[in-house]
Amino acid sequence: MLCDTISRLRIDEAILCEQYKNLAPPNTWLNDADGQAAIWVQGGTPVQERPARVHSYFTCARIGGIFYFSVYAPPRLSGIEFSALHANITEEARGKRPLVIAEDFEAWSTEWGCRATRPRATILLDSLALLDAVLLNTGVVPTFNGRQGSSVVDLTFVSESLAPRVLSWTVSGSFTHSNHQAIVFEIEDAGTSTRPSTRQSCRWNARTLDADRFSVVVSGASVAPGTAEDTASSLIDVITGACDASMTKANPRRRREPVYW
Repeated sequence: MLCDTISRLRIDEAILCEQYKNLAPPNTWLNDADGQAAIWVQGGTPVQERPARVHSYFTCARIGGIFYFSVYAPPRLSGIEFSALHANITEEARGKRPLVIAEDFEAWSTEWGCRATRPRATILLDSLALLDAVLLNTGVVPTFNGRQGSSVVDLTFVSESLAPRVLSWTVSGSFTHSNHQAIVFEIEDAGTSTRPSTRQSCRWNARTLDADRFSVVVSGASVAPGTAEDTASSLIDVITGACDASMTKANPRRRREPVYW
């Protein structure tokens, strides 16, 4: 069923979790240490970079200039184990841009349509804020349908710089032989992208402001004389540096879609 769906939809990269089995060559297949998360590369597309070592509960690869992370965080993980997992993901993702982080986080938050927010979601958002990630999930269609109800636990995040190249994101209605629905999204090739970004690249959590630290950084900075444009650019750099030094980054937000009337 998975092979048929991928072939019919002409999927280039499939991000999987709780897979039935790992595929052998000639398939290009990268999986985690526990056989719980995988990336399946189609069409002979070369893998440009692989992780230096195999991790538990996630794997990653650079394909077509984009770093893809496939993650599965099983419900049995304690809060400490869940935090450690995302610390490992953040460390592996350090300096890797643009990136996609996707799959089953088993984290509930009203931010993406759940009835309540649970501690896992707070841990997840705090870790992804360090990566300047944006949430692609839109709408309220459940990604999981089980005996005890439906929920949204399958999430897709991308680095903010990649968001303008995301052409579509949708929860597929295709039958998957699983309680989880397939999620299909399309990313425009870097060479053909002409869509400007309308989002600000810098966001901070004002509740964490250290006013004294902000004042120290600003008072110790200098703005070099020059044209109005040069002065404005230099001033922005000073303020940005002061904000970085005195506040933490804000949590990832939903990618904002244009509204059609």
